Amino acid sequence: MSLEQYCKDNNLDKNKVFNMVMGEGGGILPCPAAFTGYMAEITDNSVICRNNKLNVYREIPFASFESAEFGIGSGNLWLQCVVEGSPFVFCSPRKSWKSPAAKLLIQKIEEQTGIIDKKEYEHFTGKLFLLYMLIR
Repeated sequence: MSLEQYCKDNNLDKNKVFNMVMGEGGGILPCPAAFTGYMAEITDNSVICRNNKLNVYREIPFASFESAEFGIGSGNLWLQCVVEGSPFVFCSPRKSWKSPAAKLLIQKIEEQTGIIDKKEYEHFTGKLFLLYMLIR
């Protein structure tokens, strides 16, 4: 289901919903297969992750984020976090990383723990992205 359709069906503001693709969910979110997708609603105090196919609903308070770091791997931008002592690693398409929802998510995590290597985010979402990826 598309992000737009998901927001419409659930009466959510698309500027506060991020399409998250899990690389590793640790004990936080189930990740039964590589690249398990979640819709993530960003609130003032938490991110609410849903996967209707897996029947998963999990509210993750921003206060539980212990660390965060951007990295690029396999042509994707990953945000590698530690949440409640467990790895919580996700990526998203480039278009999604440039969205208002992504910026809000980054802001909320940054307020809690800071984000290491934010320059990777700036390179990945910047105008010279293709050049950066070629020389990287």
